[in-house]
Amino acid sequence: METRRFILALVLSAAVLIVWEYMFRPQAPPKPSAQQTASEPAAPRPEPTLESASLPVSPVETSRPRSITISTPLYEAKFTNRGAVLESWVLKKNKDTGRPLYSVGKDGKQPLELISPVGLERGEAPLQVQVDDKALSDLLNRSTYTVGGVDGEADARMELQPGQTLRLDFILRDESARVEAVKTVVLNADNYGFDFALKIVRDGQTLPEARLAIGPSIGDQGIPHYTFYSVPPEGVAVVNDEVQRVHASAVHKDHGDRQAFQGRVDWAGVGDTYFAMVGVPQRPATGVEYRTSRYEHEANGQKEERFLITGLLDVPADGTASRFYVGPKDHYLLQEASATVSSAVGRTVDLEKLIDYGFLASISRPLAVPILWSIKHLYGWTGSYGAAIIIFTVIIYSLFFPLKWRSTKSMKRAQKLAPRMKELQEKLKRLKPEDPRYKELQMEQIKLMKEANFLGGCMLLLIQMPFLFALYRAITISLDFRQASFLWMPDLSAADPLHILPVLMAASLFVLQIVTPTPSNDPAARMQRNMMAVVLPVMMLYMLWSAPSGLLVYWFVGNLVGFGQQLVINRMLKSEDDEPPPTEREEVTAKGKGGRAASPASAAAR
Repeated sequence: METRRFILALVLSAAVLIVWEYMFRPQAPPKPSAQQTASEPAAPRPEPTLESASLPVSPVETSRPRSITISTPLYEAKFTNRGAVLESWVLKKNKDTGRPLYSVGKDGKQPLELISPVGLERGEAPLQVQVDDKALSDLLNRSTYTVGGVDGEADARMELQPGQTLRLDFILRDESARVEAVKTVVLNADNYGFDFALKIVRDGQTLPEARLAIGPSIGDQGIPHYTFYSVPPEGVAVVNDEVQRVHASAVHKDHGDRQAFQGRVDWAGVGDTYFAMVGVPQRPATGVEYRTSRYEHEANGQKEERFLITGLLDVPADGTASRFYVGPKDHYLLQEASATVSSAVGRTVDLEKLIDYGFLASISRPLAVPILWSIKHLYGWTGSYGAAIIIFTVIIYSLFFPLKWRSTKSMKRAQKLAPRMKELQEKLKRLKPEDPRYKELQMEQIKLMKEANFLGGCMLLLIQMPFLFALYRAITISLDFRQASFLWMPDLSAADPLHILPVLMAASLFVLQIVTPTPSNDPAARMQRNMMAVVLPVMMLYMLWSAPSGLLVYWFVGNLVGFGQQLVINRMLKSEDDEPPPTEREEVTAKGKGGRAASPASAAAR
């Protein structure tokens, strides 16, 4: 959905250029709140196996509300024993590169909070439990749990060092309702996410299943306004081996704020462009439901309609553990997490399906990953992602140079053959289809079309377009570009704040259109070309005004390289401008020998 504007821009530009060429050529047949800190960090406990995460429930007394904050090198998580839910999950560092992570809001140095404060205000939080009995659901989500694994009764803060794990047991017993419940969370300092186990016993019977809340609206909470290039949080689930993408606005408008999926659910989650929370049950779940609610967001004096979206995933309530990933939607990090989760649950889990490659995924995905790999290696040499994109652009356009040369040569040849093609067309108009000479003229016309290759100009554009799609995807599937600065631009994954690049891109596109030859010397065609040289850049300027800066760097530099290449090609082909087309050369040669030559078709027409 977020790519429609970008795709529309490219498709429209290609369509306009191709239609124009057909018309004018001879026709072919917020950070966690301050809290009391424990005097000394609690000693981390060994991480339990998935089998040992099933805990016996023992009678305990209800305790007072408290919060537990766990800080690791990668993230800082804050739990509350009121409902045993997550109140905050702040990402601190990119595990792959070690770069710190921040929210894009305000000055770009605010904590990167993933949990919606609006959801918390409305009583919605990750790890809430829903069962068929509403009274039991309310009891589980509103009661105060006792916390095992943390000493004392006050708010606590614990630091986990690399290689350490921590296990928290949130335990509830309600004698009057004859309910016992345990939520177990195991955190690892080296991984984004945690293991989770739920056990609910009522009247001495263990409930087989419950629905666990994922969300609402996991993502960077500091984004002031969403754009076509920065999507709001959406639901993503793999149901019956197919990826289901659930847009909150569509659920609200078309499904009455609820949309359920039944079948084999490998995993389900909620996330925005760069971050997500995903639940992976030990065994595939039987269903998932997404719920939404509307609210109004205001930032910088502008109001925006937004929606909270929460996934309710069916999970075992017998103590069987599930895996949760809470972190970046980065290609390499998701590959690593997929391998870890697959090993834990004993089946193949592909979390990279969180990334939306768009409807051209079959083209952009195979290209985006090598492009990302190339730019990352160039960054290793240059130390700048902007410089890496520039070098990558020069390399790609250099590889396209032979094709551009052939394309321009085809258009030059088409210019020479255009009068002859027009002459044949006029003769064909005067003949009836059943006339024997009609077929001869058609054959000569086809021969000229093959010689000129009038489609050469279109082919270059069609071949280059997938690289534009793929580079855009590479920018959105990697944290490397996010908040990577270059020149005056603070973030290559966001729009140019001064909008200098879109203007430069449009201006360079105008110049490139002017120096590129047309397939016809007809004055009307040239006037149309000049018109398109203005219309197309203006249209692209509007379409890509808020496009990622990294993409516009590629496009602008590509236009500059293309301009230089076109000047070289025009000079290389200048010597051929005075040569007559093949048919005319034959006639000139024959006349030079004292004879008069003409093609059989031409002779027949005369």
